[in-house]
Amino acid sequence: MNVRLSIRSYTRTMHAHAHDYYQLVLPLQGAIAITTAGASDRVGPGRCVIIHAGTEHSFAADERARFLVADLDALPENMSTLSTPFTNISSPLLTFCQFVEYQLQHSHNPDLNREIGKLFVSLLAVEPFQAQYDPRISRVLEHLQQDLACTPSVAELAAIACLSLSQYKTLFKQQTGLSTSQFLLKLRMDRARALLAHTDYPVSIVAEQVGYTDLSAFSRRFSEHFGQSPRQFRG
Repeated sequence: MNVRLSIRSYTRTMHAHAHDYYQLVLPLQGAIAITTAGASDRVGPGRCVIIHAGTEHSFAADERARFLVADLDALPENMSTLSTPFTNISSPLLTFCQFVEYQLQHSHNPDLNREIGKLFVSLLAVEPFQAQYDPRISRVLEHLQQDLACTPSVAELAAIACLSLSQYKTLFKQQTGLSTSQFLLKLRMDRARALLAHTDYPVSIVAEQVGYTDLSAFSRRFSEHFGQSPRQFRG
């Protein structure tokens, strides 16, 4: 799969065109109003627009906004099956896009840029793309991910979403397929596994960073989730 990455800005004037390749638009700063495949949205950082080859699309953005644009000759399978051209991206992928922006703006090295493009495609292929969450639930998810050491109450999260407690619980489950506690557990275990794999932090520090002050409780939960203890996982 071939990819060309570039950093672009647009104007407030609405433009419309089509091209014979696939294109991804990933906001880095500011937002873009875009219509494609019969759907319209205003998309900011943490989102991605998927434009299929041959599909006319119209767009406008503030001149100060910046976007990473990827032109591809094909889409990864996990993107081609999405039912909407608008999707969320994970914080790690957004951070990588921000790195790409810095690299492209400060260095012209064709060989390095090709390798960055290959890594970008590899990251896309394993990205758990999801359709847009309800904005009220998106605010909650952003809050949860900011500090996994904190355990906000469901009432606090309902207030962030501007919903009643019962409305919040129902909408959160509809949007994510999990209860708040199940979703937070998944976030914590995935972060813990990454820290154990890629850092030399003691298990006790990893536990603290994902919200566990009791090391034995963390080890028990990790074992239940992954089928092996943190020390066994680290080997």
